[in-house]
Amino acid sequence: MNTIFNEGQNHQPGKMAPQENRGATPPDTNIHEQNLKIALDVGTTKVVAVAGYRNQNGKIQVVDYSVLQNTGMVQGEIFNLLETADTIRHVKEELEMKLGRPIRKVTVGISGDHIRTLYTREYFIRTDPSELISDEDLNQLAQMARKSVIINPNEEILDVYPQAFLVDNQVVHGSPVGALGKRLEASFMVVVGNVEKIKKLERSIDMAGLEIEDIFLQPIASARAVMKEPQCQLGMALVDIGGGTSDILICNKGKVRFAGIIPYGGDYITTEIIQKFHLTPSMAEMIKMRYGSVKPDAAEKNITLQIPLDWSPKPLRIKREMLSETIRFKVDIIINEIDRFLNEYREFFPGEQIGLGLIVTGGGSQMKNLIQYLQFKLGMDVTSGDPRALLAPDAKIERLYQPQFATVIGLLDLALQKEKESQKEPSEWRNDKRQEPGSSGISQNNRPQTNTLEGKKHEDKDVDELLQNPDAFSPKKQNLVKRLLQNFSTIFGKVIDETNN
Repeated sequence: MNTIFNEGQNHQPGKMAPQENRGATPPDTNIHEQNLKIALDVGTTKVVAVAGYRNQNGKIQVVDYSVLQNTGMVQGEIFNLLETADTIRHVKEELEMKLGRPIRKVTVGISGDHIRTLYTREYFIRTDPSELISDEDLNQLAQMARKSVIINPNEEILDVYPQAFLVDNQVVHGSPVGALGKRLEASFMVVVGNVEKIKKLERSIDMAGLEIEDIFLQPIASARAVMKEPQCQLGMALVDIGGGTSDILICNKGKVRFAGIIPYGGDYITTEIIQKFHLTPSMAEMIKMRYGSVKPDAAEKNITLQIPLDWSPKPLRIKREMLSETIRFKVDIIINEIDRFLNEYREFFPGEQIGLGLIVTGGGSQMKNLIQYLQFKLGMDVTSGDPRALLAPDAKIERLYQPQFATVIGLLDLALQKEKESQKEPSEWRNDKRQEPGSSGISQNNRPQTNTLEGKKHEDKDVDELLQNPDAFSPKKQNLVKRLLQNFSTIFGKVIDETNN
């Protein structure tokens, strides 16, 4: 079984952990070469690549995978391109050895606290109400949304996504194209980010000898892996606690309603343990995961841990209650950020309920008693999520069932779904030819930003279907950012797939 960390031992970038080769499997000559996809998750603490295909039962059949510790990122953003590229290259080479074939193209995820969402609502009065509403009318609304939001000088509008349409103050179920009406109105979610930071990912992957085939936002991938369609319909929030950041996504009435990035993750807690008890990073991480608890059980409060130290004849003595207080101090800060996002959602969508509560995933979600503590602090149901529902049972990949692999499995599922859609006959898309409004690329007319939710209130409206144009996608003709925009536009209303029912 593959491993990423050895307890109490530093693992240098670009070098495999001792157990890393034990899970290697001989090449499978029966693999469907054309259907095999590779997902790559470049995270703050690890880089993981997974190869798989969709089997006859609709499950993901993982052929093999490779994991290596990453040291070239901070809070979800690449700061050392060489270290990150070196780690990616070693992961690539190990997976190639296991598969017995070269790897060239990968599907990747993007995150980081530079990506955020704004909301706006626009309308206009049509000059000729007797004319049918057209795509041009929707594009006009989308352009109005672009111009209405205020952003920072170093940001760009990635794209705008309609949340709901109204014609003459009546909610439209589906697209309003083809309807009659005088007043056309829509609410939009506007995604902005630092494009230069996104391009760092492309450069690191290129330096590792790989090419990006597809790119998706990581919160979308995580939701794809752990959230089921009924949960998305009835209202549920997701928090993916990674190493450097935590992704939050809220799904309701079958649609993604809110997404954001919290600039704190598991490393935020580990750093506090390092500073409090003067430990090495690897030892602090081991102590956090093995002995740490957000709220210790009554029987553990007075227990004193004795940790052997390589550099001292005396063991380190840590009271479990003090360790718990150290962890809880940072967890409370992360919870405050989660609560802030939940309140922003409720402010913009008054009346909507997150009826099924919160699902937590990611490596940082596995701390003892975290689920119970989140439930107590947030006053809502909280459950743990992992990606095993998407995977075909296989003993050699049981490690991938863990929450920290939700993102990469979600990315693989999205890649396989995209491949399936691209292989459909043109006639199957006959009723889906309209272009998503506002999916034309990056706006060049941006203004300085002052706030996120600009005080506009959203009335309680049903969610409408996003317009989609799957067959317009041509990766070879688009750069990285445009591919991200196109994929987000296509997947935004379809986070949950029937394969995860």
